[in-house]
Amino acid sequence: RECKLYSVMKVSPIAIAVAVGVLVGVHAADHAVNDCQLNGELVAGVCKCDVGWTGASCEDLDLDPDPIVLYGSGSVADPHTSSWGGGPPAYDSSTGLYHLFVTELAGNCGMGTWARGSQAAHATSSAELGPYTRTDLAIQTETHNVFYAYSAPDKMHLIYTIFSGTSPASCNPPFPGCTNGTTPGTTGGVRPRRYSPPDTCPKAPGGTHVHYSKSLDGPWVSAGPLQTATTGCPGCGDSNPAPYIFPNGTVLMLGRSKDVTRVPGKPTVFGHNLWLYRAASWNATYEWIPGHGANGSVNIGDGTGADLTEDPVLWRGRRGFHALMHSDSDLTHAWSVDGFSWNSSAVVIGPPQMPGGSNERPRVVVDAAGDLSAVIVGQLVTEGSDASRTAAFKVKSRA
Repeated sequence: RECKLYSVMKVSPIAIAVAVGVLVGVHAADHAVNDCQLNGELVAGVCKCDVGWTGASCEDLDLDPDPIVLYGSGSVADPHTSSWGGGPPAYDSSTGLYHLFVTELAGNCGMGTWARGSQAAHATSSAELGPYTRTDLAIQTETHNVFYAYSAPDKMHLIYTIFSGTSPASCNPPFPGCTNGTTPGTTGGVRPRRYSPPDTCPKAPGGTHVHYSKSLDGPWVSAGPLQTATTGCPGCGDSNPAPYIFPNGTVLMLGRSKDVTRVPGKPTVFGHNLWLYRAASWNATYEWIPGHGANGSVNIGDGTGADLTEDPVLWRGRRGFHALMHSDSDLTHAWSVDGFSWNSSAVVIGPPQMPGGSNERPRVVVDAAGDLSAVIVGQLVTEGSDASRTAAFKVKSRA
């Protein structure tokens, strides 16, 4: 049974919760929402965790420690290129191939060129977690935060990104002298000490964009900047877009705004920086849904005291909705029965970290039952280098 998400938003909050509860096969009244974080069942006071989760409250990811490098430094697809997250993989039943869209750093450079050098690469494989082979460039620079989604009613493949992908190498040349996915003069992090030659491209619109195609092989067409309606929410942002598209085409999306406010000589101000949106379809206006957090935000994110929360991924599991976020120094988890009222944990979780830093840009692979089968992240590989990769971690198998 499908829920007309857009229309029920116009009725009472109780009706909304019940309607979306029907959608996911649960009702808010049936759950003490903090029990097992919707990652398991409470039996005689003990959480029996679903596949992919572990801990007394099913609060921690249960992943194999060995990474599967999907793209970027050390990968089969292109070991001499750096990458910074992407996915989830999309399956084409007509060819038997999986398609992966990832952020790739142009010119064999590393994460030090992230600001100008990010582009969307396309790779394919006969297996969901690879090995992948690079096929082509889906969207040119500047294209950050590559996030694949699918709209079933119009059979449209979608790539949500930050920035428009309209600054090609002809006017936005790569940083010179890059090799093996590293940037000369960069010892780590996301920006080099200098950047030349200059970017002479016409100024393009920033913010979130959506590219669409009827085929996973493209061509990809820009739908332009994401249109949002945020009246009464001056702090709202749609960066790091994390869409969940229902089978009927309606969209629920998390977006990000500024992390913190820092003024010299004054205390740092932490604010909730994740916001919830709804849309009638992927190419409609995304309307802000006032949340229970500060200033109408979702009550997850920086309110936990971290100085950085970003890169959400939103999905529907067997018991409700979930989000993973990069909350410095790694990932944190949030959950919701109805998609509107959220709970979150300050417990920092995630796959094993590489020496270069924390896991960022999370994506999830979810099976037909709604259980996790893998978590995909972007990783800086080595301390003192800006080489990076997109890696997957499978959930641990259970007897």
